[in-house]
Amino acid sequence: MHHVATRAFLVLTAAAFGAGAAEAQVGLTSNTAQVSINATKNSTLSVAVTSGATQTLATLTDNTTNNFPTPVAITTTWDLNAGASVALVGWFATPANALVSGGNSITSSQVKASLNGSPTFNAFNGAAVGGVGTAGGSLQIFSAATPPLASSRNDNLALQIDLTATTLVPGTYSGTLNLQAVVQ
Repeated sequence: MHHVATRAFLVLTAAAFGAGAAEAQVGLTSNTAQVSINATKNSTLSVAVTSGATQTLATLTDNTTNNFPTPVAITTTWDLNAGASVALVGWFATPANALVSGGNSITSSQVKASLNGSPTFNAFNGAAVGGVGTAGGSLQIFSAATPPLASSRNDNLALQIDLTATTLVPGTYSGTLNLQAVVQ
């Protein structure tokens, strides 16, 4: 019986010490670990030609204006964190040779544009805008104030080749009109 009593005493003593150790751990906290979180949303600015990317005149007529049959549909979209305006600029890389057929040329000043049905056609003969375009071969098509800093717009750009007082050598003339937006 003595062994049983000793054994019971030891079990009770161990349980008592174990309970005390468990009670001493209640409310114990660890150090604080931290995770740095970063996320970036970049500003965007884009121009898309949604229809009319190829413009064709079947016949050029000397000494008159030659209007292309359909406009160029353009969507300009922006999502910015700063800037006073967004400008759309049309430009030719080499103003003296905007459209070329062999050794013959149509200059950029003979190519004109009208925005959204305006009766006024303006030549691509201006300066670069905000670093976009070429001197003597550019046209600011529109300038939209920001805010809103996130927006888009759809425009129709009618084009014409003005051959008033001009006689061309027969040929197929081709060139590239560049459209580019810039934040100012």
